[in-house]
Amino acid sequence: MADLLALAQRLLEKVRAFPVSVRRDFLERQLVAVESYGRILSGEHLSWRQTLRTILDAEPLRFRPDEVASVRQRLGAILPGRGSISARLGRFLRYFEIPKARLRAVVEASAQVTRARAKALFSLPSRESVRFRLVREKPWAAYTWYLGRGQSLIEINLDHRHHPQGLLDAIAHEAYPGHHTFHSVREHLLVRGRGWREHAISPLMSPLSLISEGAAYMALDVIMKEQETREFVREVVASLAGVNKGDLEAYFAVNSARGFGEHQNAVIMEAARRLHEDGATSRQMVAFMTDCGFSRRLAYSVVRFAKTYNAYICSYRLGLHAVKSYLGRGPDRVARYRALLCQPLTPSALRAARALPPGD
Repeated sequence: MADLLALAQRLLEKVRAFPVSVRRDFLERQLVAVESYGRILSGEHLSWRQTLRTILDAEPLRFRPDEVASVRQRLGAILPGRGSISARLGRFLRYFEIPKARLRAVVEASAQVTRARAKALFSLPSRESVRFRLVREKPWAAYTWYLGRGQSLIEINLDHRHHPQGLLDAIAHEAYPGHHTFHSVREHLLVRGRGWREHAISPLMSPLSLISEGAAYMALDVIMKEQETREFVREVVASLAGVNKGDLEAYFAVNSARGFGEHQNAVIMEAARRLHEDGATSRQMVAFMTDCGFSRRLAYSVVRFAKTYNAYICSYRLGLHAVKSYLGRGPDRVARYRALLCQPLTPSALRAARALPPGD
């Protein structure tokens, strides 16, 4: 580890000797992350703020209990009855759970429609493709393994409860125009097109991961309007999944209240902060998350993920916030998303070019 840390520090010095450019800025921030993570693996303890700044090129976002309470209040109004919000939500979503035998059909249909839209907007490489594999015993719901040369293997976790709009969103997140599109377009344009070989790798603990996760969270919203998403779920996905179409309006209302995942990711990031900064135990983390509306099953899954992937778990909330603010709501949001795919941007660059005001 000492040799790798010394190598990262030497490379960082060399990069900083070059004239200022977009490429140098990207390389510098990636290497700062590598060097910082090497220090952590060597036993050095960094503060929470320093960890996020050096590994993800990001500033912490304040946890707002009032926003969490607001989401829970909206969900409570949609889902009246006895028990906690998480219990009521779990019972409600169980009615829309896709049977395991029907998952692949829903995955394939979702990939087909999202790929067609992504191809029309972002000019996918000619030979790109994805394969889907159903797996078990993983800490995530879905995961993309980019294999290079425009090929990806996407794993869907059978232990996770998938529902129609959630699975459609997951396919957009992982494949089109999310992670697979992000990596295949960058390889095609930056590595093969410009010879920038630094884009042939994607370190998990790095600013690039923050942008990749943020782009993936916004993927479905960029290619399909809310009404189009609902129509596709109603007319195609629900039929393939075998769920009751009569209850879909309440289902859509629940998904709308939950948003892009800001509420869930804010709670997850605060739990990770408490683990890192306060030394919270697994039991304390689970208690906090269940108080915020998480099921115990999901809370324990988050604990395992946080302990395995450390600061990476914060790339979800921070990436979503950075990319959503950068894209804005204007007519150029597709062009801005294309820039995420085609240019070596950093989280700092996204903050400087954000389309939404800081408080939005």
